[in-house]
Amino acid sequence: MEENRQLTEQEIEEIKAQVDLESKFRRLTGFWATLIKLVAIGMSLFQLYTAIFGVLPAQKQRTIHLAFALVLVFLLYPNPRKAKTADDMRSMYWFDVILALLGLGVNVYWLLNYQDLLMRAGMFTKLDNVVGAVAILLVLEASRRIVGLPITIIAASFLVYSYVGPYMPGFLQHRGFSVQRIIGHMFFTTEGILGIPLGVSSTFVFLFILFGAFLERTGIGQFIIDLANAVAGRAVGGPAKIAVLASAMQGTISGRSVA
Repeated sequence: MEENRQLTEQEIEEIKAQVDLESKFRRLTGFWATLIKLVAIGMSLFQLYTAIFGVLPAQKQRTIHLAFALVLVFLLYPNPRKAKTADDMRSMYWFDVILALLGLGVNVYWLLNYQDLLMRAGMFTKLDNVVGAVAILLVLEASRRIVGLPITIIAASFLVYSYVGPYMPGFLQHRGFSVQRIIGHMFFTTEGILGIPLGVSSTFVFLFILFGAFLERTGIGQFIIDLANAVAGRAVGGPAKIAVLASAMQGTISGRSVA
């Protein structure tokens, strides 16, 4: 009996280890877990503050949002090629910390030089170009870790294409852009990394994700589903009515008709 119990515990540990290995993000403890929680809380408070009291200028709002996101990505998502064992998914590596600090640094540079960067738009300094290039590489690496290599290759291909246009054949040919112009356009304007998608993420998408997490952790979401099931579950066409009723109650809470 004791042997069976011991075997069961071992199986549970093996399953946990397998889950950790197959999961994309780390399962950390101690200092790193606390740090990540503080960063996530800080990001949530920033988003709630700007949602209540008004968003910052577009570049600042999006830059701060991006800074939080890059730090969390590099601390939570290890390099897929390095994470080979369950222990790797519970460990923090120095190069991930460096990438997180760089992700924070390039965005702090944007914020500290906000007015100057706006004034010298199109005439960026060498330091601006270095910071912009690092930021682009960090975003590509972050996308590789979360979404996968294919989307990163596609994004990088478009960047290369914008430079090699004069050397392309036929209808693919264009006059091309300098490396400096590509970097400046991609990171120091609102038409590249700090464009509309990031703007939507920093104002609307994050708030809905935060609200959904709140419903899940507090049990309100499950309560709504259970209540709808209790009211309409035994009626004819119950599943459809449950879906409609649960969506209606969800929409009442969120204030969105699309819920």
